[in-house]
Amino acid sequence: MKNISLLLVMLFLSFGALAQVDKNKGKAKGHEKQAMMMEDPEPHAMMYADKMATRLSLNAEQKEKIKKAQLKRLEAQKELMADHMDDMADEPEDMADERANMHKQRMKIQDDFKEEMKEILTESQYTKWEVMHEREMKMHKGEMKMEGKKKGKKDKSDDDDTEY
Repeated sequence: MKNISLLLVMLFLSFGALAQVDKNKGKAKGHEKQAMMMEDPEPHAMMYADKMATRLSLNAEQKEKIKKAQLKRLEAQKELMADHMDDMADEPEDMADERANMHKQRMKIQDDFKEEMKEILTESQYTKWEVMHEREMKMHKGEMKMEGKKKGKKDKSDDDDTEY
């Protein structure tokens, strides 16, 4: 009887250890996907266009325009990140100003993308897209907060209620 209970305890512990390994693999895959997307944004833009075509019932012309808009956005973000990395290497003491500047530029890219989407989609499609987009942004923001907390960083948004 003791052997069976000991065997069961060992079995449960090994399942717990395996679950932790799988969870960590998923995190690494997310970072690999992001790095791959930054190298070649074309497949990501195509996947995004396919997803929007399915969810918003787009015609072929709309799908192609969305793919181009997404590709333009991804390339602008890639360029922004490259510039940001260069600036950080040049002047590390001006990092706060650089981050604020980068945030403004990201918001500009995002606003331009929203304007393009508004021109491409019908009113009802745009309304539906906006809801989906906001939900995705909140989920992404939540993932980023959790990632920061896991690394031991303090989350600024917990201290104040500033909206960006």
